[in-house]
Amino acid sequence: MTRATLCILCLLINLSLSAQNIVDKEGAVVRSDTLYKSIKLCFTGHDYDEGFDHVLRILKKHKVEGSFFLTGDFVRSHKRLVKTIAKQGHFVGAHSDKHLLYCDWTNRDSLLHSTEKIKNDILQNLLALKQLGIHPKYFMPPYEWHNKKVVEIASGLNQTTINFSYGTRSNADYTTPDMPNYTSSKAILKSIYDYESLKGMNGFHLLIHPGTSPKRKDKFYFHLDTLIATLKEKGYQFSKF
Repeated sequence: MTRATLCILCLLINLSLSAQNIVDKEGAVVRSDTLYKSIKLCFTGHDYDEGFDHVLRILKKHKVEGSFFLTGDFVRSHKRLVKTIAKQGHFVGAHSDKHLLYCDWTNRDSLLHSTEKIKNDILQNLLALKQLGIHPKYFMPPYEWHNKKVVEIASGLNQTTINFSYGTRSNADYTTPDMPNYTSSKAILKSIYDYESLKGMNGFHLLIHPGTSPKRKDKFYFHLDTLIATLKEKGYQFSKF
């Protein structure tokens, strides 16, 4: 094999690997393994926990491993639950310590806290996980909102920033009827199935909140059983980070 042929093969391999992940303009991985019909179910936790037991039962029923991103506050308040999640084979990662909003909603480039405060917030989250024997390499920012600087800070802590994939309304399952952006579970399901039919969901990071405000009676996580079964029928497998 000539040197030129080897270089071309290396280039093709690198292109193939890069094609598997989609990174947003801020530097977070928002889609993984796009060459395969594989979906990553992502769950976040901070204030509420009422749906976690149900979600774990459904994942066990379908023999699916999920990815849970939990704040330091959640971890310290639910040590037994977090240990159970990890013991059942699911990925457990950081989601900030205090669930601070790191950057402005409208002026995204502007940090709302100092670099040092954000760094310490992530470190405290990682420390809470470390005390339970959990050492993750992936981090989902609080409020699922980040900018390049947040990604850079996380990277300095050996954390790869990931976020949910855009295109469906699953991330709106936290909304309550009094909010202008309230989205029903029926509408969320429709958005997922419509997106899959039009564009496919290879490598999709599908975000679901296992705990939401008591004001939301229409809990989307109760549809997880049907959702997994339907997507499996369409040929999708499920993987964790």
